[in-house]
Amino acid sequence: MTSDSSPKTWDFTKDQTEAGWRSMSLLARLVQRGGHPAPVKPTVALGAGEKQYGAFLANMLAYYSADVDYSSGIFASGGFFFTSASSAPRSGWRLQGRQAVTLTSQRLVMRGSDGEQAYEFRSLILIQPNPLDWSVNLYFQGAQPMMLRGPWVPWMTVVMSAELYGSPWPPGHAPTMQMPVKALCENP
Repeated sequence: MTSDSSPKTWDFTKDQTEAGWRSMSLLARLVQRGGHPAPVKPTVALGAGEKQYGAFLANMLAYYSADVDYSSGIFASGGFFFTSASSAPRSGWRLQGRQAVTLTSQRLVMRGSDGEQAYEFRSLILIQPNPLDWSVNLYFQGAQPMMLRGPWVPWMTVVMSAELYGSPWPPGHAPTMQMPVKALCENP
């Protein structure tokens, strides 16, 4: 990661991190027993059959490559193909700032200083959760890879996985042990 994404950028409180972790743990157990996340009152316009599950703040980072333009990739038989010659000066994760994240049954809606962007789950290629780092990497067709970090991101990952896969974690990413509670905040 770049210096822009150092831990100094995380100013979530201990209460927020504990609440997010507790909610993720309880929801993961519920989904393992066959339950499903409960929808909440919508704060964004929803499509037919779409439900909202939550809204929270998270820090967003986008991955830029000096060699590959991820936003122009297409899926073809045998894998993903990307074009080259990105205008990025060097590869790495770049902080895009704190974003308002709204999670629905069909998409992620991100609102930041540069406006609103929706990421449809039908374009989702890969979810790489890292709950112990309070983060998840998401790869959507036609968009730069993104990393979301914050106390509610592990909970969001469980909700997305329950909606998409019917399990608390994406295929191949189930934790093998009970994860400890950890605090990610500057002011304990």
